[in-house]
Amino acid sequence: MSELVEFDNFAQVEMLLRAGMELKFELSDDADVLNGSPVYASALNHLREGLISGLRSSSTPGRAQKQADWYRLSQHQHRWRIIAQRAALHPRWRDLTAVEMRHWVETLAAPLTVDDGALEAIKAAVEKMLDGD
Repeated sequence: MSELVEFDNFAQVEMLLRAGMELKFELSDDADVLNGSPVYASALNHLREGLISGLRSSSTPGRAQKQADWYRLSQHQHRWRIIAQRAALHPRWRDLTAVEMRHWVETLAAPLTVDDGALEAIKAAVEKMLDGD
């Protein structure tokens, strides 16, 4: 099922996305249920994709690429530690398949997109944490 939500302008979508990131990364602790919520992650990702898609079809398509770049996890290395800490809380982390690990990290990182390099760095940090280093 798909629902349509309209905004007056792109600034409203950008502010809502930034508020979602603020809530997820700055205001909540590691145990907050929103951090690992696939529903919350999906909502943030849809907002991000809607913003980028809207910008691409607007009179300012150059902003679309800037936004797409800004929402890459590799551009937010200062977030890697908190994402790794939260990933390490998964009770079966070491039993997850590669696909399941990626999905879990993508859920924790949303609305940021996870590239292979950032994923590998986070996985390595989680292993260090779990080994007690």
